Amino acid sequence: MVSLSHAILIEGGGPGGRMAKAVELLKIHFEDDAFASEKIDAGTFEDLFFIEPEDGKDIKVGQIESLISLFIQKPFASTGKACVITNGERMNEYAQNKLLKLLEEPMGRDMIIILAENAQLLLPTIRSRLMRVWLGYALPEEAELGDDIKSMTAALIYGKGSIAEANFILSRYEGSREEAAGFIGSFQLFLRSLVVGNQLKQDHAIKAREGVLFAEKALKGLERGDRVRYVLRRMALSMRAGLVNI
Repeated sequence: MVSLSHAILIEGGGPGGRMAKAVELLKIHFEDDAFASEKIDAGTFEDLFFIEPEDGKDIKVGQIESLISLFIQKPFASTGKACVITNGERMNEYAQNKLLKLLEEPMGRDMIIILAENAQLLLPTIRSRLMRVWLGYALPEEAELGDDIKSMTAALIYGKGSIAEANFILSRYEGSREEAAGFIGSFQLFLRSLVVGNQLKQDHAIKAREGVLFAEKALKGLERGDRVRYVLRRMALSMRAGLVNI
């Protein structure tokens, strides 16, 4: 029998990646239960519950209260119960405080998995009780970002363009932390490919390496939970000033 934490946070990796990891952990947790793996794949596992935002809004306290009622009961067909909370950062404060009851008082082999794009939106009391599984950022296809990446590279390496143009490009990715991380990560990979492929003159290669470093620091800022707009503006300013310490 494999022993996993009763409360797990899966962050990063995109929605599909987070759910796939949750399924993987559920199968490990219930691997001693006959047919559990097959039932999880088929969506017929009697002791697995899902909570997600209602009508595209918040996850509300009533949903967590219903979950608590289910967890109080004995398992229907397994040795324990499990719940996957999708979009965990969409739980309102009342719902999160109610969830603490389950996190603080685990019952038997029950398991709760929370999926989140940005766990910094969860209460510290929630985060402190979860084992974190970080999947990294899901990068979009390079073709989707090609023009923007080329424009940013020209501004960084060759000094073409202005701070206003860099800000304009970066502002397109303020919509979500995942979009911003996807663009910065792809930009960083593109710069790495130029350096590794020896496609640049020495002075241009130095600027590309600097770009790789401040992109790395920007990604860390996003992971810490820094405001997306703030991270992107610091990145644009760094490109103009030629600074690495953002």
